[in-house]
Amino acid sequence: MHASFRRQLILDRIKEDGRVQVAELSQTLGVSRMTIHRDLSRLAEEGLVRRVRGGAEALTEPGDLLGGGRCPMCSMRVRQRTAFIVQCAEGAQLRACCPHCGLLLLDSRPSAVSALAADFLHGRMINVRTATFLVEPNLTVCCTPSVLCFQQREDAIRFQKGFGGWVMDLFQAQAHLRGVMRLKTMMDEP
Repeated sequence: MHASFRRQLILDRIKEDGRVQVAELSQTLGVSRMTIHRDLSRLAEEGLVRRVRGGAEALTEPGDLLGGGRCPMCSMRVRQRTAFIVQCAEGAQLRACCPHCGLLLLDSRPSAVSALAADFLHGRMINVRTATFLVEPNLTVCCTPSVLCFQQREDAIRFQKGFGGWVMDLFQAQAHLRGVMRLKTMMDEP
């Protein structure tokens, strides 16, 4: 395996997990620990990672979207894998941590003109008006009830077979979340 390709794999792993261990990388990539140490040193010299005892870590929080930020709905950190971005007419761009918060944010902003969400399987940002949502699967990725976003309806249906939940379009998902949140609010009141 070429060194630059190996270092890119290491960077991808750090971006996803936030931290890597030399021993684990050595075993996974099939190279010596010394080779991994050299790769990590090179990445640190380039200012891409921070060396720590036994491995390396990301310079920012794992999965941060464009330097991070906090969700205006729940204050969780916004991450690439589950990001939801609402564009408002006045030019403001609001970033939610997940489709659950994003749908509620979109619902609460009459000035919203468009929204994008990360496709759960492929990570690409897609228009939520054409997206398919899997609502309440037996998988918690961020906030609850969980909502996952897919570009292809077929992907959502395949994912549903393994994790349950309901496949919905944008308007169905928003209506479902409104109902769930209203019920939760009523149950929380004395």
